Amino acid sequence: MHSPAIEQNAAFGQRTFNIFTALQLDGLACLQKLGELNLAALKATVTESKNALSAGQLNAAPFAGAAELQQQLVQRTLSYAQHVKEIDAQFTAALNKAGESLREEFGASVAQFGSGFSQTTPFSSDSAFGAMQSVMASMIHSGNVLQDSIKRASNMAGTAITTADNAAR
Repeated sequence: MHSPAIEQNAAFGQRTFNIFTALQLDGLACLQKLGELNLAALKATVTESKNALSAGQLNAAPFAGAAELQQQLVQRTLSYAQHVKEIDAQFTAALNKAGESLREEFGASVAQFGSGFSQTTPFSSDSAFGAMQSVMASMIHSGNVLQDSIKRASNMAGTAITTADNAAR
């Protein structure tokens, strides 16, 4: 049976495939940057601890360099938080761009579907339109969940900065 709704739904999928792929690639790039940032921070911490132990700084006078170590910790924490914020902004921009493109495609698809409505079977016998709406709602929800997770991570970094700043005072 020939159904313009199914054909339009398939065309919508083909047009939006590149949008989803680009968003996934942007998300993976941001995750890669975050992973590299975390590894670099961990490596710096281990290296500094090793250097402090080998230089005997912790054995000779445990509190002599405490203020300097606290200042270094605060600076490192602030730098880390700034990098996380930049990664968050990059992903948020990619997510907003993809959302805008999907809204445009969805609007065009709905308009095209509406113009051919007289040629289609009734909605009750064609669930393609409902399925398309369900997929769009799920995609938007997933994007919101991911964005909330990144915001929570940014907030945790901000809390760490505040705690480190308060400890330095």
